[in-house]
Amino acid sequence: MPSLARFTRLPVLALTYAVLRGAAVWGLHPATFPDSAGYQNLDLSAPIDRTWPVPLQFFLVKSDHARVLVHVLIGALAWTFLASFLGKKRKFPTLVTIATFVMGLSPQVIRYDLAILSESLTISVGVALVAATLVVADETSWRWRTLWSALFVIFSMIRPQHMILLTLVTAVILANGLWKRRLPGFGGLFLVTACIVGFVQLWANRPTSELNLYTVIVEQVLTDNTRFAWFVDHGMPSIPGMRAATSYDYAEQAPKEVLDFLQLPTGQAPPQLVRVGGMQFAHWVRNSGWSTYAKYVISHPSDTRNRITELLSPTLDPTNDRFLPLQTRTVIPRSLFFTWEVCVLLVLSGSAFALLNAQWRRSAVMMMSLLAVGAIYSAAMLTSGIEHPRHASTVAVLLRVCALAGVAELFRRDVSADAPSAVAPGA
Repeated sequence: MPSLARFTRLPVLALTYAVLRGAAVWGLHPATFPDSAGYQNLDLSAPIDRTWPVPLQFFLVKSDHARVLVHVLIGALAWTFLASFLGKKRKFPTLVTIATFVMGLSPQVIRYDLAILSESLTISVGVALVAATLVVADETSWRWRTLWSALFVIFSMIRPQHMILLTLVTAVILANGLWKRRLPGFGGLFLVTACIVGFVQLWANRPTSELNLYTVIVEQVLTDNTRFAWFVDHGMPSIPGMRAATSYDYAEQAPKEVLDFLQLPTGQAPPQLVRVGGMQFAHWVRNSGWSTYAKYVISHPSDTRNRITELLSPTLDPTNDRFLPLQTRTVIPRSLFFTWEVCVLLVLSGSAFALLNAQWRRSAVMMMSLLAVGAIYSAAMLTSGIEHPRHASTVAVLLRVCALAGVAELFRRDVSADAPSAVAPGA
């Protein structure tokens, strides 16, 4: 029916999505947390509290209310980009497009718009990156590759764990160049340069890294006799009272010389272990902490695997949002955020369907996206001390986006072989 068709075109659906997403936070006060202070300071020197993408966004937009509006707008653009691609060349284009926008209104997605933190931008850029990756699987023009490269670099530098992807891609580019005995092209040089800049930022991000290690030690090592004994045997100081130091202090309770040495991120309360461990433990954290922890992770694969798998359901399918209270409004039920097992199955189904239709590139892109999401998740869970659901929030959303791509692949049609009877949204 013509009147209904007008309301299901992409521009109308995109505007409706933006309005509904904005309505979820309209008139509510932006939420700030101890972490917020570090994101509001753009500093490219050393040390820094946070890597550059989110501080740059907050540097350009000074008001917290305006920052919330920017979160909504960037999110709306990202989900519109995804919906516009997934709705093309499908048997039921309008249905796929609407389903994408509905998923994008899940409280697990939009609730972070109100927080002056990194989650909203990370999720939105991640959604746009997945969309661009799917587009590049079909379109090989330099414009799409340029957009993909830009989104990839921004996403990789928002969180330290994301640098895994940038490092792997850069290594593949360099290895491919060496194999073919040629220098990387402009795109390769861009990613190599971004990788170098990223590692400089990571090195400068030492205060946050060391704080994270303190929380990891408190949660994973001090509470387990076997792990504690292993770490002590491998050089970690055993200081009287440290195993009871599982809470936090006020900044004035910690020794000034230790705080001056660590330079913890702005606004962060120091763990009790900072005070109890003193300079001896602080020196171990800086000089040997992460390398010792990495040795444990590698040398104890069963324990590492259990650590990751036991957090899957609590972090990817959280039953509530108590870990980060935000007073956002709910647009659709959170139950539409299907379980992670269903999402993995949908991705595998879409990849297999593409493979059966000899679409090797699309099949590989979906599988590589799933593996990339898994790598980010594993790194986040192993290097997070206390805020696992929050640190897994981006992965939880991107897993659902990959599932949407898998479902869309199942409804894909070859438009060259069909009569143009169905008009895709936005056409």
